[in-house]
Amino acid sequence: MKRPVRLAFLGDIHGNLPALESVLADIDKQRPDAVFLLGDLINRCPWTLDVLDLLRQREWLSVQGNHDLVLAQLNTPDGSPIFDNRSRFPNIHWTWQQLRPQDLSYLRHLPHDLLIEIEGAPPLRLFHGLPDNPFAGIVPNADEGSVASQVAVYDEPILICGHTHQPMDRTITAPHSTAHVPASQRGRQRILNPGSVGMPYNGDPRAHYLLLDLVRENVQLDWQPRFQRLAFDFERVARTFHSSGLVESSGAIAKLNLRTIKDGQPWASDYQQWVRNQPHELRSDPEAAVDLYLQTHGPSQWAFGG
Repeated sequence: MKRPVRLAFLGDIHGNLPALESVLADIDKQRPDAVFLLGDLINRCPWTLDVLDLLRQREWLSVQGNHDLVLAQLNTPDGSPIFDNRSRFPNIHWTWQQLRPQDLSYLRHLPHDLLIEIEGAPPLRLFHGLPDNPFAGIVPNADEGSVASQVAVYDEPILICGHTHQPMDRTITAPHSTAHVPASQRGRQRILNPGSVGMPYNGDPRAHYLLLDLVRENVQLDWQPRFQRLAFDFERVARTFHSSGLVESSGAIAKLNLRTIKDGQPWASDYQQWVRNQPHELRSDPEAAVDLYLQTHGPSQWAFGG
């Protein structure tokens, strides 16, 4: 790959077309030399095929997120039986029903990670959640020791991930990370998360993505991050949740996803964290489960303690 001036990274789109369109408009203005996707391209929002077709037209490389993996494996011998529960995961089954064979093949063959190497620049490693688990991620306030052990399999000086829907730029001690790194940064590893395009969890409901500019630091090249945040048409999202049949099919789960998009708060994932510890009967009754969850949880009391 030729040496670029600028790269863009976006992920956790979750089928939110208005948010993606805002990001694409800004990307076209910023004119990056390459764009990479960090997974969770669809599910939770109604524009399943629109988002997949738009991304594939651009021919951008992507890693596989946990939602991509679940959809690719649903109704196959490789799938987890947990997700067979249509009552508990109605939105997953609604999304799966929209998918064409070529979409399932695309999602199935997405790689777990990607390595980006530019001559003379610090190499970049991309993955969705954790190196060995796309269903878990690195939150901004995680203990440094645990983060270091989780990413120890990678020795690239810059790691770029998604999953948590929270923008992050943190540096940890990593003695093994020395290749192509300015002397002042050796012994450290930088972890970047662009945040979510379609469902942010950091209290800012705008669409998030990341730009990296290649700059010269003394005699060496380094990456300079810039976090982008863009407004999009929430009312269009709300209307299409209803007109597409998603709310009718998925009920309280769809409404909770819509609330997540409106507030920029982690209602959707926090509910899933909470409900997995509830009795089977409640897990299979989302209307009752969501109602009970909302009585006791919110920004001052999240189930996952975030």
